[in-house]
Amino acid sequence: MERHVDDVPSVKKDDPSINTSLVDNGPAPQRSLRQKIAAVVWDSLDKTPEERRFIAKIDWWILSYACIAYFVKYLDQTNVSNAYVSGMKEDLGMAGNDLNLLTTFWNIGYILGQLPSQLALTKIRPSIVLPTLEITWSVIVIGMAGAKDVKTLCALRFFVGLFEASAYPGIMSLLGNWYTPAELGKRACIFQASSSAAQMFSGYLQAALYSGMDGRAGLRAWRWLFVFDGIIGIPIATYGYWAIPDSPTDTRARWLKTQDRDMAIDRMEKCGRRQMKRLSWKIIREIATSWPVYLFCCIFIPHVLGIRIYSYMNLWLKATKRYTTEEVNIIPTAGYGLQIIFTLSYAWISDALQSRWQMIIVACLVAMTGTIILSVYPEHNIAAMMAGWLLTFLETGAGALIITWVNEICSHSAEHRAIIIGVVETASFTFSAWVPLLIYNTGEAPKFRIGYKMATMFFALEIVFALIILYSSKRWPQGEKKKSGGVETSVERDASV
Repeated sequence: MERHVDDVPSVKKDDPSINTSLVDNGPAPQRSLRQKIAAVVWDSLDKTPEERRFIAKIDWWILSYACIAYFVKYLDQTNVSNAYVSGMKEDLGMAGNDLNLLTTFWNIGYILGQLPSQLALTKIRPSIVLPTLEITWSVIVIGMAGAKDVKTLCALRFFVGLFEASAYPGIMSLLGNWYTPAELGKRACIFQASSSAAQMFSGYLQAALYSGMDGRAGLRAWRWLFVFDGIIGIPIATYGYWAIPDSPTDTRARWLKTQDRDMAIDRMEKCGRRQMKRLSWKIIREIATSWPVYLFCCIFIPHVLGIRIYSYMNLWLKATKRYTTEEVNIIPTAGYGLQIIFTLSYAWISDALQSRWQMIIVACLVAMTGTIILSVYPEHNIAAMMAGWLLTFLETGAGALIITWVNEICSHSAEHRAIIIGVVETASFTFSAWVPLLIYNTGEAPKFRIGYKMATMFFALEIVFALIILYSSKRWPQGEKKKSGGVETSVERDASV
């Protein structure tokens, strides 16, 4: 008879004589030092050749699509900032808070699309939903090149946000269906880093278009930016129809063999990761009456509001009147490069620690150093200002760790994971739709009266709620641990510690 952790309630997790690395068939064998080091370097190096080949295969298909698709999504989400400092402001007569309004209309669409897109993923295969929505928003982005006024641009931005709402929560849910907790942190942060690469690329692309395409075919360079960004997304979305494998229990991916599907199901069962079932009112009540949905909203809202600050760096660069238009687009890419390095560092360290909260706090402290410098605003000390701005870029990777934490704490239910991630995203972008209009009024840029101080407060709140979630995950564990009599597997311990 198969021996389960739940069958041995007398085992105590704090007993040093007991190996708590338990899976379905009892204690796991002790790993050698080489295996432990290999697991930190890359989490499949300490596994069997069969599992290593399987992980390499899903990395090739799932991770390649996830990163490239999110690269395109972020390119389309943030390109208005590069366009704004490259002629769009003057051509469309933009003034005051118009740039923030473009973001606000995107946020409104994003908010309205969040829960419907997540609910759609419980009814329709991700391999159909995600690529179809990406093709739709790519076509709309191309249409932005023809906008004649701010009102038209705002309307198009609304629909871009509406259809892009599926990308981040949908892909994070997809990753959670295929990777174990020991693997998910790295993949989530690699996925997150693709957004930084997109913003780097957008700056370089706009600079190149400004110098080489401005006026070609009667279009200004900022209009060409929308055309190129939209075109890039269509072949990537088409690739998604083939690459996305849905979930292990119902996959139709032709690149997965029967033994691959069996291994995927077995891996998810061993780490307590349940597959998608029919969404019911009982599940909705469970979500609404448990702490994760509320506390993860409380940590993710200040995260989203805090990281908004670095998107205004190019406005500061333009206001100094020291730099050309090309330099204003290129200089912030240094921040995105650092963002990639730090995001991946957070992933590797958090996976090595088998814990998320420490690196979330470290990321917040790094960014707070930057916002404190900007709050002091030593405007005549360009080096200090530049350092302050660049440090604000370095908290972004904490967002992927937060959503990874959701996947781990709610590993017992795919429905909980999908809905909670959707609610968290909806709540955070609801605040992001209006708070920046008050604290980051672009009419005051680049010296915001309260914006830099508020960003400092947001990162501080993130630290506070990380500690509250840590306490809650130990005090009120979710899923099977509620019934386990205090026993937890190594995977479950990762989620709570």
